Amino acid sequence: MVVMEKRPELNVRSGSEAELRLDRTDISFRDVAGDRVRIEVTVHNDGWLRSTPTVLRIESAPFGAFVPWRPLTRMPVPALEPGESRVVRTEVARPRPAPLGDFKRVPPKRLLTAVSSSDQPSPSNGGASVLLWDFLWRARTGRASGGAVAGKASLAPDLGDLLGHGQPHWAGNINVFIGRKPVERHLAKALRIYPGRTNLAMFVVGDPGRHDSFAFELVGLAPDWKAALYDATNCRNLLVGTSEAPIKDEQWVQSNGGLLVMLATQPPVDCPAGKLEVHVTRRGDEQEAIVEFDLDPKAQGTGCYFV
Repeated sequence: MVVMEKRPELNVRSGSEAELRLDRTDISFRDVAGDRVRIEVTVHNDGWLRSTPTVLRIESAPFGAFVPWRPLTRMPVPALEPGESRVVRTEVARPRPAPLGDFKRVPPKRLLTAVSSSDQPSPSNGGASVLLWDFLWRARTGRASGGAVAGKASLAPDLGDLLGHGQPHWAGNINVFIGRKPVERHLAKALRIYPGRTNLAMFVVGDPGRHDSFAFELVGLAPDWKAALYDATNCRNLLVGTSEAPIKDEQWVQSNGGLLVMLATQPPVDCPAGKLEVHVTRRGDEQEAIVEFDLDPKAQGTGCYFV
């Protein structure tokens, strides 16, 4: 069993005697029928007075850490009595971008060179690099894509869909504001793993237009599970092997315009479902983001790549 480490949650308070609070685990999202994702947010009033009605502002981003956000939607929050909690819900469309091609043949370095460009590429350039640049460029600017209605914000695309390896549940980042302070959740939900095999899952770290350094820590790994993180940025393709050097805990990894990070995990042959967190710290401002993997050998879908 994977045992999670207890860590303090971020509290968002309204600054008045009606104190609205929102924790990271109060944000949940899952796919429902019709290529839609249901987002649920639990809001708590920890103050002494009844709150006034307010609005939650929500953003989305591709799965990872410190990736550019895009506006998504707003949700009304009714007045809450002291000590009351309320779940507010909304549904948004899940875009389905055209796949880049075979996962094993996509070269990360070439792709990241494209996403680091300051200009939108011309479609005449062609190739997988242009498609991934367009994917992250749309995530940065909030432009409609993947079948979204023009002029309306849409959910950021899923990396798995982009690489032709879509999953039943959207994997990505949701950012919720009460007032000016954000609370983020970065989650790959119900991701199928293959016991006794090396499972690979990818996430993005950093802004394509920004240079920075990042440190990584694996949290919640049970003694009978093996796991490591790899910087896939300079590999010949997105697959990593045992010959690659893993990222060490608290080692600063330089990003020259974004990283593609691969989580390689090997659960035992009789493993149950488990959870794993990757804590990512940005050196420039010492902020931390938590990337969550909900791993289940009985989950639906193709799940992780395995070797």
